[in-house]
Amino acid sequence: MVEPSRAGGQPVVLDGYNVLTTVEAALAGGVVLAGRDGCRRDMASMHGSYRKVAETRPALERIGRVLDRLGPSECIWYLDRPVSNSGRLRAIIFEVAGRAGWPWRVELVADPDPILAESEAIVVTADSVILDRCGRWLNLARMVVEAEVPQAWLVAL
Repeated sequence: MVEPSRAGGQPVVLDGYNVLTTVEAALAGGVVLAGRDGCRRDMASMHGSYRKVAETRPALERIGRVLDRLGPSECIWYLDRPVSNSGRLRAIIFEVAGRAGWPWRVELVADPDPILAESEAIVVTADSVILDRCGRWLNLARMVVEAEVPQAWLVAL
């Protein structure tokens, strides 16, 4: 795990749905699991479809504020192309980033997991399969929940 203070100037790649749904759940008052590994995870399960919720834009703004404070050299969101509404979410991410001046990229790919697991960039996810394989990772969902959603309903495992 990369310490947040060491993320500045480094490229960051995000497991988009993984991070976003956790922050959305925290904002909505849903259960956020505090894993023994220190990661924060939501209990939402995605079965091929994503639905924008009232918390989507606020979650992206909070994620963006924390990323902006970290100062990565580049920020690339990876979204699963087969998940319905990925294109719409991509447009929302660009809209939020554009208003704030964040130069984010969003890639729609068949399967982000191998891309993230093999990336030399700092990986942002709480997916244990990716965490076990990637070289460096940042616990961004935890950072965002702690800094931006302190009232989140955490359940420790």
